[in-house]
Amino acid sequence: MTQTDHKNDSDLYDEIRANILSDVSHLPALPEITLKVRNKLSHPDCTVHAAAELLRTDPGLSAFIMRISNSARYYFRQPPRDLESAVLRIGLMPTAILATTYATRALLTTTSARLKPIIMRSYQHSTDVAVLSSLLATQIRGIDADKTLLAGLLQDISLQPVLNAIIDRPELFDDIAQRNAIIDTLSPQLNTMTLEHWGFDQETIDAVGSRKQWSRDESDKIDMGDIILIGQYYALMDELHSTDCPPMEQIPAFKKLPDELLQEDNTLMLLQDSQQELEILQQSLSLAA
Repeated sequence: MTQTDHKNDSDLYDEIRANILSDVSHLPALPEITLKVRNKLSHPDCTVHAAAELLRTDPGLSAFIMRISNSARYYFRQPPRDLESAVLRIGLMPTAILATTYATRALLTTTSARLKPIIMRSYQHSTDVAVLSSLLATQIRGIDADKTLLAGLLQDISLQPVLNAIIDRPELFDDIAQRNAIIDTLSPQLNTMTLEHWGFDQETIDAVGSRKQWSRDESDKIDMGDIILIGQYYALMDELHSTDCPPMEQIPAFKKLPDELLQEDNTLMLLQDSQQELEILQQSLSLAA
């Protein structure tokens, strides 16, 4: 690629970005119930009973919380009796995070026949990244698995605005390589702006804004962004998209991963040991659930 080509690409990305940012309504917005849950459950005076009462106003969200509370991560000897005991088992803040996770499914759906297959594939990939990253987070001290699940799922939260901006430009939309290059270039910044608008914490913003930033190396200690990059790597390998990422040894995140979590062939132990939990979480996040 020549210097002129690079300049033309940069101009193109700037043009599309400006088009998307010309109206804040182009960016995804959280449903009202999700905002209410996040605000209510983050208040220091919120009780489990009050949280359950609010969740009951959305049957789909309530059912999702019940399914998650029955997953291996939270399961004890007896399943939770009702929504209140499910919230008690999960915790108030994790429940708020899971409510946003549930809302993400609605944000990545569309009625457009042209966009639907692209977004469906993206959501399935994001689900794989989220589940792998979340289970890996449970193995590392100091990393919140529920926040990691959400951050993994939000990796393509800005996909639909990008697709909407180029759908009427066949030279961009119909060229898969060009379309993917636009998505990969614009997503990190748009992800960051979206989560800032939603009022997310900086750790989650950084992790979601680091989408496919393989050379990312923020510190010597592994963090949530590193874990999601590792999840992204294995999800791409599983989908036979290995050309989308560099060799493992060139990714700084892997150098911070404890040796005991890897098998001799450099695959994650949890891919074998936690297969059932992987499948349960993937099913819970499925658009059909």
